Amino acid sequence: MAKVVSCGWACLDQRYYVEQFPPTHSRTGVRAYREAVGGPAAVGAVAIARLGGEAHLVSRRGDDAAGERLEALLRAERVKTHFQMGAATPVSAVLVAPDGERHIFPYRPELPEALVLNAERILEGADALLLDGRWPDGGLRLGQFAHRRSLPVLLDLDRDRPGDWSLVQVSTHVVASQEFAQSVGGVQALLERLSKERVWAAVTLGPEGVVYPGGHLPAYRVHVQDTTGAGDVFHGALALALAQGKGELEGLEFAAAAAALHCSNGTPPRGDEVRVFLGT
Repeated sequence: MAKVVSCGWACLDQRYYVEQFPPTHSRTGVRAYREAVGGPAAVGAVAIARLGGEAHLVSRRGDDAAGERLEALLRAERVKTHFQMGAATPVSAVLVAPDGERHIFPYRPELPEALVLNAERILEGADALLLDGRWPDGGLRLGQFAHRRSLPVLLDLDRDRPGDWSLVQVSTHVVASQEFAQSVGGVQALLERLSKERVWAAVTLGPEGVVYPGGHLPAYRVHVQDTTGAGDVFHGALALALAQGKGELEGLEFAAAAAALHCSNGTPPRGDEVRVFLGT
């Protein structure tokens, strides 16, 4: 079983499946509600565990009821957690429209910046590292150890901030969002910039698929129920594929299928579901 360490943001999602969006009155009906794991690193870790990997999450939370609930949800998914404690746990209200599109309202309390956990011990036996830019110090420390061990390091790049770009320096693979690419000059400009950093790069295009050096992979067509966390599932699945020794294109196909299935039911799929979907 491949071990993948995921480092970055974790929060407790409170998802409201509303009857219509945007609202037209002071009250709008909710057809369903559930609590779920949120945050790029945390959702990526859940995806890794469900897809058959050994998932470890390095993140931060508060010593409060929301943090205890978040940790319980992660452990129920067999994710091994390594939390640094802060004053409060991040929480997001997520409104999911009837067409499956989500609108997120995050509460981001102050959390400790410096990583005090033993990065070398956490990475012992790891086959890959997944990073998001929400905890630059933690990601950089883990990335430096991973780099020394020649591990695949996948970065979810979606913000134009110095801390995020510092993580590119310790990454072997970068997958960015289309929205981010457009904010820094376009998809091709970003791919060229990242190629100069000597990393393999791709850009996700939502329902249009993903572009990578020399190619374009169309998205799989499914009936969309909930897109919340689809990109995080994509990154988690790709990180697991790299940990298992798969090539980039095979990894992208696997990740795209996992993300599509996630959109169709609102939760990360199991490994056998993806294999059936791909006919493998």
